[in-house]
Amino acid sequence: MGLSMNKGSDVLERSCLQAGKVFIKAGEENARAYIVQNGEVASFIMDGDEKIEIGRFGPGTLIGELSLVVDDPLPVSYEAVTTTTVITVTRQEFQKRLTRTSNVIKTVIDHAVSKLARYENQDTIKAKEKIEYNQEAFDLARKFLVGIPDDKKFVLEKAILPHINGLVQEMKKLKESA
Repeated sequence: MGLSMNKGSDVLERSCLQAGKVFIKAGEENARAYIVQNGEVASFIMDGDEKIEIGRFGPGTLIGELSLVVDDPLPVSYEAVTTTTVITVTRQEFQKRLTRTSNVIKTVIDHAVSKLARYENQDTIKAKEKIEYNQEAFDLARKFLVGIPDDKKFVLEKAILPHINGLVQEMKKLKESA
């Protein structure tokens, strides 16, 4: 994703984040998105004291984009994994640019935001479920779902994971009693 600025246009702020710096905290108000220029960022949720990673993002990735159009706090946190340079896009700047856009583009953005919110929610649910299920069950479920379209994987994984997890637990009990 390239970012081009015309001469005379507004300059977006660039920041250097040190490794380990949490720059978006789950549940807190946020009116900014970030474009990763270089480095690596991880998204995560917390389960008590345990940090559960959801994904990693490199250069060209937009982080926290829902904050540009939705007032709700994000359900996940983001931190720099390595020294990372980001370009900050504020909600105010985004909205200002959006007002100069056609209604068709605004409709497309509204639709995309709705889908994005659903996908981010699914990723968060998956991360929380990893706490409840054995990692071997997740690995086995992924093998069963190879070749399944992404839009169907989540529903199928959710349906078969409890059964695979039960099977893995029973197999472990059998091994322990043998």
